[in-house]
Amino acid sequence: MHNESDTIVALATPAGRSALAVIRMAGPAAFHLARKCLPGLGSSVPPRTPHLRTFHDSRGTSVDRVMVTLFAAPDTYTGDDLVEISCHGSPPVIRTLISTLIAIGARLARPGEFTERAFLNGKMDLAQAEAVRDLIESQTAFQAKIAAEQLEGRLSLALQPLREELVRIISHMETALEFVEDDVTPAGRAQLTSSLGGVDGRLEDFLRTFEFGQLMHDGAVVTIVGRPNAGKSSLFNALLRSDRAIVTEIPGTTRDALTETIDIAGIPVQLVDTAGIRPSTDRLEALGIQKSISYVGRSHLVLFVLDGSSPFAPADREVWQNVRGVRYLVVVNKSDLPQVLETPAELREGSAGELAVSALTGSRLEPLRELIREALVRPGDVPEGESPIITNVRHRDCLLRTRGHIGRATEASASGLSEEFVIHDLRLSLQALGEITGETTVEDILESIFSTFCIGK
Repeated sequence: MHNESDTIVALATPAGRSALAVIRMAGPAAFHLARKCLPGLGSSVPPRTPHLRTFHDSRGTSVDRVMVTLFAAPDTYTGDDLVEISCHGSPPVIRTLISTLIAIGARLARPGEFTERAFLNGKMDLAQAEAVRDLIESQTAFQAKIAAEQLEGRLSLALQPLREELVRIISHMETALEFVEDDVTPAGRAQLTSSLGGVDGRLEDFLRTFEFGQLMHDGAVVTIVGRPNAGKSSLFNALLRSDRAIVTEIPGTTRDALTETIDIAGIPVQLVDTAGIRPSTDRLEALGIQKSISYVGRSHLVLFVLDGSSPFAPADREVWQNVRGVRYLVVVNKSDLPQVLETPAELREGSAGELAVSALTGSRLEPLRELIREALVRPGDVPEGESPIITNVRHRDCLLRTRGHIGRATEASASGLSEEFVIHDLRLSLQALGEITGETTVEDILESIFSTFCIGK
């Protein structure tokens, strides 16, 4: 980890050509370096007010007219003095501004270093810092909502009473050890078991939200399969509301898997259009079919498309043999044509639902979206009330370790072991719980977390 006394600089907006770009600089020398490049930006300039100035490079040459805003420590994002320079979004201009600031004493920031400093300076805890990354990377409004709630501290606030209860229990037991020579009474052990059971139950409630939280955080893979010309690519385009896939009456048009991300009731869904599954001597089509089958195996849900205007065929049954082991919906396409299909009972009974649609006219696509959501989010997965949703694998692992240590402490107490053994596991449970917010952590964990951020954040 680099010296916190360094002054760091980075582009805070996406790289590339744009109307405007924002360069962020933070650290003890931030104001001094800004004044060296921006004549007229004297010490009397009030903070938090944009000022129009001309930026000069290290040779004194004018580079760009910029808006610069100073933010004085400690009331800044990082807790340091912080400068934001809004310039024109020309890549050469951006490079010149950043290289000039580096040449006179700043250092290029590492990924996530601004937020890392905010954490180290007590501006946010570790769970909130991770929420910054999740908010930036969110693909749906609901994802953004969950991340924003965590950034506001919902998870941290929910964990605080559990931490306080563990501290109270440990303090009580240590006091008893210090001043009482006799062993803890059976009534005292029963009270301890009850108290730890309450903490454990609340932790279990948090963990129960993880399956839904992970789905919202990571998204789902939904693969469209069926025999050639069942209308898979037409359905793919209809759900995307875009002509992404080529559609023709020629069987085998789709030879490779196409993927796009769509929003299904807040869930980021990677929708996959695949090659029609059938025996083929065409090497390219065979490779596409093989890829289709591989996507089926790693999908959260499969849309098994049937042509409602033709009878159920051996080719349909062959497709079913590849999807029957996964969760699938039966989608009967071409409902705008006369219907002759009779879906086999075994296929219908093994599915998560069946719906007739028309990809051509768009008929019943919204009910299909709702059916997809219901198939992805099982009953009981959606948390009730104001309980925070656990979306982060690291948080889940910390909670599991906390519960593990509490369980061992409870067993040690119930078996009559000395209180030192109980206290040891309770301290470990408190440490594991503290790792979520960063109250107890180690440097390599911080490096792992902040290295996943974008530069400039």
